[in-house]
Amino acid sequence: MCGIAGLVGGFVPGLAARMNSLQKHRGPDGDGIFEDSDAGVALGHVRLSILDLTPAAVQPMHTAEGRFVVVFNGEIYNFRELRGELAARGCTFQSTGDTEVLLQGLAELGPHFLTRLNGIFAFALWDRRERELLLARDQIGVKPLYYAELPGGKLIFASEFKALCAHPELVREPNFLALQQHLAYCYASGNHTALKGVMRVPAAHMLRWQANGSRLLLEPYWKLPFNRPQPISRKRAVGLLQQGLQAAVAGQLVSDVPVGGMLSGGLDSSLILALAAEAGQELTCFTTAWTEEQNTLDQASADLPYAKSMASHLGLNLTEITLTSDLTSLLPQLIRHLDEPLADPSILACYAIAKEARRSGIPVLLSGQGGDELFCGYPRYLVMHLTRWLNRLPPQARHWIAQAARNLPSAHAGATGVLLRRIRKALGNIDMDWEHRFLDMCANTPGGEVANLLSPDFRNALAGHAYSDDCIKIMIDAGLSGLQKLQARDLAVYLPNHNLLYMDKISMAAGVEVRVPLLDMGIVSQVLRYPYDWQLAGWRTKALFRDAAKPYVPRNICVRRKAGFGAPFRHWLRHELKALWDDLCSEQTIKSRGWFDYAAIQSARKRSQEGSTDLYMLQWAVMTQEIWAREFLDHNPASERP
Repeated sequence: MCGIAGLVGGFVPGLAARMNSLQKHRGPDGDGIFEDSDAGVALGHVRLSILDLTPAAVQPMHTAEGRFVVVFNGEIYNFRELRGELAARGCTFQSTGDTEVLLQGLAELGPHFLTRLNGIFAFALWDRRERELLLARDQIGVKPLYYAELPGGKLIFASEFKALCAHPELVREPNFLALQQHLAYCYASGNHTALKGVMRVPAAHMLRWQANGSRLLLEPYWKLPFNRPQPISRKRAVGLLQQGLQAAVAGQLVSDVPVGGMLSGGLDSSLILALAAEAGQELTCFTTAWTEEQNTLDQASADLPYAKSMASHLGLNLTEITLTSDLTSLLPQLIRHLDEPLADPSILACYAIAKEARRSGIPVLLSGQGGDELFCGYPRYLVMHLTRWLNRLPPQARHWIAQAARNLPSAHAGATGVLLRRIRKALGNIDMDWEHRFLDMCANTPGGEVANLLSPDFRNALAGHAYSDDCIKIMIDAGLSGLQKLQARDLAVYLPNHNLLYMDKISMAAGVEVRVPLLDMGIVSQVLRYPYDWQLAGWRTKALFRDAAKPYVPRNICVRRKAGFGAPFRHWLRHELKALWDDLCSEQTIKSRGWFDYAAIQSARKRSQEGSTDLYMLQWAVMTQEIWAREFLDHNPASERP
């Protein structure tokens, strides 16, 4: 993995080098710059060497005649197949890695070559003859890519938007719609970010900038393949899935450096490591744990016994990392790496694993991310599926049930507290329409609680826009119905804007590449064609996936209920993090920032501490936003720091 950056439309001396330095953690093994001041273009690249460690693979990389220049972040898993096809067309190669295959393919076939790529990538291609820049991002959005338009038709881009802040013309202002979404969902759900004017290149899209009129053209090159059924039996589908999984894992083991695995003890990561072992690769794996005392309030599923069991079953070396509240001292550093105020305590566990892997000399890790979105593993899918009949009740009856559920206490410790939280989550919104009900289940904080928190200035800046607006539009535009509509939202929004975003940014903060075999294009294109009742069978989530895993994974893990990946943040917020809360959410701080109502914040904390309402994630989001504001608004993240 690497980091890319650049600008077109107006040359700024030294800017590419500065952008490289701000992303150096993404590429500790080398860096390079291409500049053409007459054309007003500069491309920067920092390298984490994974394939072809020789100088022949350095970037920026040029075609032989010099017309095309590319900077590339990611991995193309089918590069050997593509290399053979290009060689048959007369292309010659000087390196053995995937970057030159990408460059030659784009030079030979143009943007159409994107449809052939199976991998995780973000790249920029400069055409020196036509003076045109092409930016593109992989189909699912595993690798990040940001851009901003500046006055005079200028464009800047980078893997991390802190690098964009190095440009003297970028104005750093908060985007309140995105901040509202962060409070509700813990991430921004559109293609905008928390910084006004900084945008994401959407997954499966390409962005063209043309010097002739400095024109921008954003268009998709691939779409989720729903509603394209194949005439096969479910039994045959299980067999094909097993073959696809074997091929995906084997393909993503290709590396010129050591590869390890993230092992939570859940089904996804367990199956990946089992298939890696079957392919002859014995990986060192890593897992996190916490003490029973810390888990009294959160009642998170204990991953460690399952992870130990799976590692023992496969004969793998397992490194255990115990999470403590001391890790929260890293929050300012990690928020700076994230670029956005992503309010998920999972970043602490992710960083602990990535840091330990790098210390152990393992710069590549396999992860099970994407399995729940692709195979319908989240409880919200099952709840929506099993409670469809409630839609037939009269509106008043649904309102009474929802009101009773919303009045349940939801922040008690122990198993009772967990049960009450789940009932409240499942039934507290059945008086809503189908789409808003699902989005309410996706939110970590009820909309009413978010609204109560906002200051008048924050509300005015929203101009009436709700945090769910972007998701509703995406669900409508997808043209799907039922469960597929919900799944399309998670694949288009939740996966790239939350799970994949924090995994990329936080692992790269430690100089580690994370690969996601379950999001291999062969698997994605296969699975989304199948009817949803193959995924949800009775009370079983991920039914198709579980059946495919049976020959490889012990039964106790195959039938294990979905468990979240994270940290005991409720316990920390109630106890060890009181001093941090008092600093970030003091009356002076809140009123000075002007975003929130101080009395509402204190009320949310008091009700959580008393056990009447579970608003701990809202508290975490408020703290995260204050840290982000200090890192990105009060100071320029591109400035020299002590």
